[in-house]
Amino acid sequence: MKKCNFAAVILQRQTTTNKFLKNTMKHLYFIVLLLLGTLFSSCSSDEPISIIDDDAFAENGAGTQPTVFYTPAQPDDRYFPAEDTSTELAKLDLSTALYRCVYKTGDDVGVTLNEGMATEDELEYLAGEVEVITEGATTEKQKLDKIFNWVASNIKYSYDVTEHSAYYTFNEQKGICQGYANLVNVMCHIAGIPCFNVNGYATSSWLGHAWNCAKADGRWYVVDATHNRMHLMSGTSSYKDYYFPVQVDVTLFEDDNFKYTWHNSNLCITEVKQGNDILTVPFSINKLRISSFNPQASLPENIKSVYLGSNITHLGDGSEFGVFNNGKSVEAIHVINTNSTFYSENGVVYRRNGDEVQLNIVPPSMRWCELSDKLTTLEKNAIYHHKSLETLVIPSSVKTIEYWAVEDAPNLKWIYVPEVCTYWGQDSNYNPIESSEPTSVNFVGVHPDCQIIKGSVPTSIRRVTL
Repeated sequence: MKKCNFAAVILQRQTTTNKFLKNTMKHLYFIVLLLLGTLFSSCSSDEPISIIDDDAFAENGAGTQPTVFYTPAQPDDRYFPAEDTSTELAKLDLSTALYRCVYKTGDDVGVTLNEGMATEDELEYLAGEVEVITEGATTEKQKLDKIFNWVASNIKYSYDVTEHSAYYTFNEQKGICQGYANLVNVMCHIAGIPCFNVNGYATSSWLGHAWNCAKADGRWYVVDATHNRMHLMSGTSSYKDYYFPVQVDVTLFEDDNFKYTWHNSNLCITEVKQGNDILTVPFSINKLRISSFNPQASLPENIKSVYLGSNITHLGDGSEFGVFNNGKSVEAIHVINTNSTFYSENGVVYRRNGDEVQLNIVPPSMRWCELSDKLTTLEKNAIYHHKSLETLVIPSSVKTIEYWAVEDAPNLKWIYVPEVCTYWGQDSNYNPIESSEPTSVNFVGVHPDCQIIKGSVPTSIRRVTL
């Protein structure tokens, strides 16, 4: 493990009047050229152009200041989504919220069996069995009832199984809830009944649970063969206190730009199909409010900035932030000020915590990061696995920097830290200690020549923004 080259650099600007005039004329000439170039360019950027005075930096033998940086991106209010009167699903119980979504889906939802559920040979074998099980049924609901009753009566619950495929569950006639759900899913598709899996929780155990939604004769049903329960999905009062759906395995809605589904207990955008340099995340779909933006597939590479409205209350859990993991070209994420869950400043996203904030996402393509002065603690893994970051500015409001606050940021070369701050560290026996100076475990996996600079970014750096 490589450690930072810690250095406290004191910058003093000592320039004469003649040198100032000389540099001013030089930059004015460069600005004029940039303005002329801009007039003849049709390109636009969410991040303004910045110019700095290279001669303003001083050296003290311990290292040099960065010579290139970008003015932090600021939001343009025109790109935030317009609010509307869509149904706020978060105010409903989870079962009712999912039903509201499923009720508005198209006829193609649940029609196609997901890839990997069964091989062609397994489907051919199970098709013969389903034909026998559904013999005599003339309607979809009759077929669904026969499949449900057979699985609920013949499959025995067993904690010992590690295989949950439909084929295994049918042949061995044992499984856990996921095996039950997979078997119902495959058998329904063989019988021509739209069906998909649901994962979440049930009050029977408050452990993870799996069940199905199936559509028979135009009506959706909640099908739980494990617990021998079937409910008409529209009758939410009969099951809403029993089932708590977290996610489904199908796309519920799709348009030219996005795919939407029920994910992490929210109506969520899980895929961005296309977009411009600036991506506005929509407020609603089919009069249902979108509350989560957590892409599970790579964003188009041309997307540089993302705009989130007051509707977004979920961006992922733990390290699973889709816009970070899958938005490799994103340089700034802006959140509207009326959002009660998230806050953004300089293109960085925070989770609100009263008057303070907790660092949430530093966009994956951001090179120069200036943190908010609402931040008081830089927590463990606040910045993790960031390959683009070169300069990090930690404001004086931060009083505590925990161990591994920054980890795996191999291009991070300059870190500005407060003049006074408490750092968590470890002694030789790995016991926690507190220090007034940065320790070897606060910034880990950074550039081998990384410099720690006490104090704020020097005012001798002039920013000229066009």
